[in-house]
Amino acid sequence: MTWLLLLAALAAAAWLVVRASHAPARQREVDGLSIVPAGPELLFTADVTALGADGAEELLKAGGGAFLGLRELCGFEPLLGLRRIALAMPRAEPGEAAADFALIADTSLEPEAVLRCAEAAIRKRGGNPVRSSLGAFTSVRDQGKPLGEIAIRRGGLFVLSGGQYFRDVIDSANGARRDDEASRLRSRVHSVVRRKLGAGQLAVSLLVGPRLPLPGVQALGLGLNVQRDVLLRGYVVCPSASGCSEAAHLIGNLRQEAVRESGIPGLAQIVVEQHEQQLDIHGRLART
Repeated sequence: MTWLLLLAALAAAAWLVVRASHAPARQREVDGLSIVPAGPELLFTADVTALGADGAEELLKAGGGAFLGLRELCGFEPLLGLRRIALAMPRAEPGEAAADFALIADTSLEPEAVLRCAEAAIRKRGGNPVRSSLGAFTSVRDQGKPLGEIAIRRGGLFVLSGGQYFRDVIDSANGARRDDEASRLRSRVHSVVRRKLGAGQLAVSLLVGPRLPLPGVQALGLGLNVQRDVLLRGYVVCPSASGCSEAAHLIGNLRQEAVRESGIPGLAQIVVEQHEQQLDIHGRLART
């Protein structure tokens, strides 16, 4: 469900960009990455406004123009207010069944409208919405099913998460971070990988762990820079040169399979270069 929300959010960028030129001056944007608790296993970011009008319109068409369908219930479509998105998943412990996550979004939404919308959605499915004050945030959750919670503060910073990770994100946003050396080290690895990816509107970085074990790989990242074409850049870090050789072979097989099944122009020309314990991946894809 989370991934569907993200895809719909990217498609909604078309509406947002078109409206931006007619909207009043907005408040300072917030970088969701600065709020993510240190040391996540997975980080996905999307700058929907930086896609530009053409790219956003193409995403809208590719997504069939589908949104969350909340206009009738809430009087507005929340996805149209998204500016930048960060999706984070914390490091999983061995044997951990459920995976926490947090969706953090810089938006142009009015907090009270979002809170009323969340309450209406909970009531519609028979729940009992309750509000809480959490520092600068106000949150809404279903009292009978408190597995997920949304929160928003003045300026439009929005959080969707649950459980302890929700509290960790809110504490971080309120300036009460509780980092240790191990988590700070993992965050530095994410930063290194993302710098290698260069500029782009979409980026994902992953530290290999129990949730997604990849033998021979320590960390990887993938970024997309949407211009006249789509520039793809990937980066893989391995504990050994032999591990990177195995990873390069696997990527080559996946590329051939993708070429056969998708027919996407440019996939066959994606280049994978090994430099000892690192892989650099780059290519150019048609926007279509």
